[in-house]
Amino acid sequence: MNARIRKQTLALLVFALLVAVVPAFAAEETAATAEASAGPSMTTLGGLWAVGGICMYPIAAILIGAIAISVYGFLNTPESKMLTPHLIPNINTAIDKLDLDEVQTICNANPALLTNILSAGIQRVGADGTIDAGAIEKAMEEASAEEVSAGMKPINYLSIFAQLAPMFGLLGTVTGMIKAFDAISKGGMGKPDALAGNIGEAMVTTAFGLIVGIPTMFCYFNLKSRYSANATRLGRVLGNILYRLQTALAASKSA
Repeated sequence: MNARIRKQTLALLVFALLVAVVPAFAAEETAATAEASAGPSMTTLGGLWAVGGICMYPIAAILIGAIAISVYGFLNTPESKMLTPHLIPNINTAIDKLDLDEVQTICNANPALLTNILSAGIQRVGADGTIDAGAIEKAMEEASAEEVSAGMKPINYLSIFAQLAPMFGLLGTVTGMIKAFDAISKGGMGKPDALAGNIGEAMVTTAFGLIVGIPTMFCYFNLKSRYSANATRLGRVLGNILYRLQTALAASKSA
């Protein structure tokens, strides 16, 4: 599952990067044209990009990563994806027959949080076909901790992005103010035009950092809540399957 998550996340990042490349180049060209003529305008995206300076690039990269991971999260955190409720009837039927090979086949054909954990438990069946419910339960507990942690890892990156974006915005604020004070020290106190660009850099980077960081933080908490809710339901679903297995084992021994 870890490899699958990495591949999907990488694919989304590459797609988001490709989507962002053309607008970025267009904005840069627009900014360059505007700057060459009458200075960068703060009424267009290209002008804002030019005023924001170098700190706009890491903020843009964070935006791309946040979009990619958010799309990945919203596609992969529904209950139907994580707990695969449509497979439960087939799994229960196979469990009632103690046909664990069929359960393993179902799990292998439908990789998800629930099926990966159940598959790890089924693999503890003895080589001679001996079914030990306790060993299966222990294996599922071990796999549950690993799978739940691995699934949450991409979502945790959103928290990092949400904190980094305003920090880069603050960095742009600091560099812009340093430039403004430098202009003042060189006699620009009575020249608003000499200060406007530097103060604009300070304000624009702060604004863009917050514009990226606030929605990213919202997506993080939303996805974390959805994932945690499904992870909580997971224990009940696995418990029901394990109880069904124990019941079927008891019935087979008494028969």
